[in-house]
Amino acid sequence: MATEKVIRKKRRTLEAKQRRYGYLFTAPFIVGGIVFIIYPVIMALIYSLTDLKIINGAPAMPWVGMENYSQAFLKEDAFRRKLLDALTEMVINVPIVVIFAFFMASILNAKFIGRGFARSIMFLPVIIATGVVAQLSTNDIAASMMSSADQQMMMEQSSVQVSSAFGNMLMNMNLDLGLVNFILAAVDRIYDITVMSAVSIIIFIAGLQGISPSIYEASYIEGATKWEVFWKISFPMVSPMILLSVIYTIIDSFTASTNSVMVAINTAFTSGELGMMAAYAFSYMLIIFAVLGIVAGLISRKVFYYD
Repeated sequence: MATEKVIRKKRRTLEAKQRRYGYLFTAPFIVGGIVFIIYPVIMALIYSLTDLKIINGAPAMPWVGMENYSQAFLKEDAFRRKLLDALTEMVINVPIVVIFAFFMASILNAKFIGRGFARSIMFLPVIIATGVVAQLSTNDIAASMMSSADQQMMMEQSSVQVSSAFGNMLMNMNLDLGLVNFILAAVDRIYDITVMSAVSIIIFIAGLQGISPSIYEASYIEGATKWEVFWKISFPMVSPMILLSVIYTIIDSFTASTNSVMVAINTAFTSGELGMMAAYAFSYMLIIFAVLGIVAGLISRKVFYYD
């Protein structure tokens, strides 16, 4: 009996020590979450309920309650229009990016000469889109020889010509007008789609490489075709990566610098309407969480987890 008590005491001591080590290792994450996430969110909520402005270098925070939210959603329709544009853009971006990323990952996962170089090329747009490279590209000598208005006019004319020719071809195929408009919208933003797909391609490649080759070998021995292998093995087993890619793409689309709501928030900030900016940002955050919760809840029902 005494021996059992000693063993239990040692076990409790070991568990307590492991628990302390766990708290120690997670402390940076907990502290960082409190300082950089929870505290700013609470302050943003407080600011959104005030008419925060900087007057003579000092902040003034008269309490206005829900006035900022009322103005954003009820009195003015500018924020609602921008919010609708952001939601529409997200609905268009997510399926295109996920399908394109999964298609490219399936190709890049196959064995062929120059596979590593091809993978680097697919991730190159992300590097090009970084701030330093983008800034260098804007200061390019050749680009500086043309005015921004001329560049924009030439790009619009070129885009219209390509879209018009491609659109006529699709219309001649007797496709639905809504489908044609969807395809044309995807073609017009092909560069943005390529940039947004880079991380998802890596996610899908990791998922495809995690599938055991013995499963494929067994299926081919049983006489399965490549089409059946794709729909019965590859697609279900990579479904958790699809969920992850969808969530990442939704966040990436909502928080892009060109997003209309993000532009509105930055405009409110530069104009000095800090209280209104906080209301925009806090409302937008809640809407993003709601969309993520709905989408994750719907997709997670179809996700297959291999044990």
